[in-house]
Amino acid sequence: MTRKIVFLDVDGTLVDYHNRLPESAIKAVQTARANGHLIFACTGRSRAEMQPELWDMGLDGLIGGNGSYVEYHNQVLMHQLISKEDAHAIVDWLHERGLEFYLESNNGLFASEHFREASRPVLQKYMMGKGKTAEE
Repeated sequence: MTRKIVFLDVDGTLVDYHNRLPESAIKAVQTARANGHLIFACTGRSRAEMQPELWDMGLDGLIGGNGSYVEYHNQVLMHQLISKEDAHAIVDWLHERGLEFYLESNNGLFASEHFREASRPVLQKYMMGKGKTAEE
């Protein structure tokens, strides 16, 4: 048998757009691993956005942050960071323009001071386009 590496996207593939992990995805990953294959999530998500259920089904590794982070069996193989100076410059640039933002890192997710209030009408419009009401 030839051992293969299977790369799976997360959003819309392993989980649905409500972040639910179907039993069929768990079974498929476990079957592939039982057949000797390696299973990697390959996603734009950061490490912090990978809920425990994804790991619990038997992932061997992660290519995350759109390729800026690679992990195999809990060992970090690559992690590209932006410098602290660049991060400060970006945040300052956004603040100077009155823009709200959301920062992602492998240590967590961080919203700007007024992100929640600023994003509410945008998310509301998006969800109404998906058939939800303004209240939902």
